[in-house]
Order: sequence, then structure tokens, then C-alpha cells
Amino acid sequence: MKISLILAAGLFAASLARADIVLVQTIDGMGQNAAQMTVTVGPTKVRTDVTPQISMITDTTTGDVTTIMNAQQTYMVMSAATSKAMMASAIQQSGTLSTTPAAPVATGKKDKINGYDASEYSFSNGNLKCTYWICRDYPNAKDVTDALSKMQNSGFASLTKGFTPNLSTLPGVPVKTEVEFNGQKITTELISATEQNIDRSQYEVPAGYTEVKMPMMPQQ
Repeated sequence: MKISLILAAGLFAASLARADIVLVQTIDGMGQNAAQMTVTVGPTKVRTDVTPQISMITDTTTGDVTTIMNAQQTYMVMSAATSKAMMASAIQQSGTLSTTPAAPVATGKKDKINGYDASEYSFSNGNLKCTYWICRDYPNAKDVTDALSKMQNSGFASLTKGFTPNLSTLPGVPVKTEVEFNGQKITTELISATEQNIDRSQYEVPAGYTEVKMPMMPQQ
């Protein structure tokens, strides 16, 4: 998985203490057409439906990430230790990220994103640059921001901690995020955020699927 996708996931993440929060968002960039992605956040697991064929389930307790490939009826488990090593390698190669970056700064610009009034905030850390459009009066904002904080602290997203802003410190819900890293840009927009009761089976690998092993990481 490319570093930009990991960063984007970390910067647009999710969390919940009680019921499930379902976030629907569009992602555009990395040379791909804009696509819709759904993130479902439960008490101890987060499900990300990247496409109808690919889903990722993150255990927020262990940090392990399970990728489900529906077309092949297979799944692959990446341990927290492996994903941490991947991120460490990518960051070492970039050589520009500080572990104590400055906080996002309000630019004074305003915009309307998917019908919501939003204020622009900018952030930079080496060759990582982010722009957030923050809505202060988003419906159910507390649950949504709690959801964003939880995913930021789990799985791939947690690997960006220290290099990216703590989303819980932002003054509202990020309804749009732009991430630029190493010349690549990803734009994410929040389409909806709803509270739902999700069947616990949605956080598990379907019965009958076969596990495949992670490919070996190349030696540096």
C-alpha cells in the first residue's frame, strides 16, 4: 500500500464508543477516478469498504488489519508490527517528516462543501501538505469527531500519529480533506455520517473464505 493512501486514511479516519457510525465519502486522486468508500466504525473494529470487491477490517485493540477479497473469496491479515515496519520504511525513505509538526492554521477562507459551511485550515510537515475544510455545526458532530479520533488511533491510521494533526483538536468536522505527499494528491469529501446498528458479522471474515499469506516485504 502506498504511503499516500496510508496518510489519507490516517487523516480522514473514524471512532465510536457506543453504536456504529457509518461514514460515506468520496476519494479522488492517485491517478484513479473518484470513487465512493464507506467506513463503518464499531466499538472495537472498523470496516472500510474500499470497493465492492475489497474490504478492510481493523481491530482497534490489536492494530491488526484484515483485507477481504470478495471476488477470490480470500483474506489476508497484516499484523500491527508489519504495518508499522512498512510505515517506518516509507518515512525513512522520505526523510522529511517531523514528529513535532505545527498545528493546523486557519487561513480565513470559507467555502460550502456538500451544503455545509466550512472554514479552511492548512497544515504542513516536510513534503506532506494538508488542507482541511472544517464544519463547526455538522449534525451529530460529537459522535462523528469521536469516530474520526478512534480510527486515527488504530490500524494503518495510527502509524501517522506524530506526523499528522490530532483530529480531535480541530474545531469541528472535516468535511473535505486534501493531502499532498511526494507529488501525489488525494482529495476526500464526507458525503454523510449516520448512526446505525450494524450486524456484528460485518466485522468478521465471511465463512468459507481462505486465508492467503502476506507477501514478503522487500529488504532495504
